[in-house]
Amino acid sequence: MRRVMSYVAPWVGVTALAVTLSWLGVRDVVRATVSERAAPPPVAGPVIRASPSDGPTGPTARPDARERPRASVPRGNVRSYAVRGGQAAMSLDDGEVRLVSATPNPGFETRVTQAPGRLRIDFRAARDGSSIIASWHGHEPTIKVYEY
Repeated sequence: MRRVMSYVAPWVGVTALAVTLSWLGVRDVVRATVSERAAPPPVAGPVIRASPSDGPTGPTARPDARERPRASVPRGNVRSYAVRGGQAAMSLDDGEVRLVSATPNPGFETRVTQAPGRLRIDFRAARDGSSIIASWHGHEPTIKVYEY
């Protein structure tokens, strides 16, 4: 039994050392490859209906002098997309896509380009970028996400 252990113990030790050194050599490559492929999926947002009425009326309702006029609430199906460069929300209504919001993450800038049948949102930084492109000219709206 001692003779078998004198061979098995060094073999187990050398094998463990070799596996550890191999992992240390390839872990950064594996991590980078996996993170490139794992772009966050689009997150569907809630359906936003028409804005509610101005609120209660009567003796308890007091107008607030500081209240700003409300912007029109987009109707239709609102979809949110979280990408490396930021977050964007778009309203899909009547076969068209409208921008609801585009918020860049720290270090990124936002650029929105709109043309008939097309909406493009770019989040750009010094070395990275993300694009969300919606098109609907002659077909149902399609949205594609790109990370670069």
